[in-house]
Amino acid sequence: MEYRILHRAYFSALIVMVVSLSPNGFSSDEETTILEPAIRPARITASEPFADTFSFQKAVNYLDNAALDWQQRKQCVTCHTNGLYLVSGAEMSTRGKAYESIRDYSLNYLKRYVVDKVPPDGDSGAVQGIVSTTAFLAISDVKTKGKLDPVTAKAFDYVWTHQNEEGYWHEWLKCNWPPFEVDNHFGVTLMAYALGMAPEEFTQTARAQDGMRKLRKYLNNHPPENVHQKAMLLLTSTTFEGILGPDAQQAVVDELFTLQKPDGGWNLIEMGRWNRSDGKEKDIASSDGYATGFATYALLKAGIDTHDSRIQKAITWLKVNQRTSGRWYTRSPRQDRKHYISNAGTSYAVLALSASGELLKLFEDRLEGVKNIND
Repeated sequence: MEYRILHRAYFSALIVMVVSLSPNGFSSDEETTILEPAIRPARITASEPFADTFSFQKAVNYLDNAALDWQQRKQCVTCHTNGLYLVSGAEMSTRGKAYESIRDYSLNYLKRYVVDKVPPDGDSGAVQGIVSTTAFLAISDVKTKGKLDPVTAKAFDYVWTHQNEEGYWHEWLKCNWPPFEVDNHFGVTLMAYALGMAPEEFTQTARAQDGMRKLRKYLNNHPPENVHQKAMLLLTSTTFEGILGPDAQQAVVDELFTLQKPDGGWNLIEMGRWNRSDGKEKDIASSDGYATGFATYALLKAGIDTHDSRIQKAITWLKVNQRTSGRWYTRSPRQDRKHYISNAGTSYAVLALSASGELLKLFEDRLEGVKNIND
């Protein structure tokens, strides 16, 4: 916790120093702010060229635009795009109009169903959407505001009324869209992860305590069935106490490193072994953006040192496998169509690079360059 606070404060100071020392602030090819209306991102394909050089700002710009485009076209909050964007964006010390737009939309989305009591209509207002949006916003609230927004707090009350005694949400969509909408486990760990960050005055309420009791009950009675679930549990255990002891944490860490590829990355299908809906052959040999970003982030949050050679290999993989659009490609584990999981992978890549200190290093290097120019 102390490291994160110092890191964010120092990063903010660096940005101020860079902008003040340079007449133009950031370099011209990386200073663009994505504003509404969003431009629909190019189709996500494995054939997109790799970027010549790594650009953190291009990744952020891509996420800004992809999240806004999804909001404007789809009018919903989804785990793989604007939902996880609320989490990755919250890690950044500077957030622009795109992020605030997504936050406002997500709050209004919750308000419509949990405050105004508009009846759900198909996927709009469905339980999995309310549960995931509540969790994503709670993380965003705490990291950006230091407290829960009143609408988010109200949404938790709604969430608890739909949680069953076993601790999960039986209405959670399970349609073979891994890794999010394929089983009950992801919704439970996501909610527990968010609650672990919530202010103590909120988590000590009777409703929150009962909801947390049920979450622990589910996690105790349903051990993870694949590596993705284990990694989610590892990540969750960094905020939510009492679900994974030190020995169990180390076992997950060891298993994750066992699956690391020689090139430094990880493979999503290998983490879950899910069956494809299109009947095509699974690819468990290639590293991908989602698995590499997610595994690296979970390991770093669990306390693995940034200078660990295995983490450094993962960071190198992320830096050399960014595509020209700014995103990282991940093949859909369900079917070869739109590969939206790449958006989630890009959010996790940003989270991993930020948690590793790579973003701080980039701005330190830039600051040194600006000082040399001014000298």
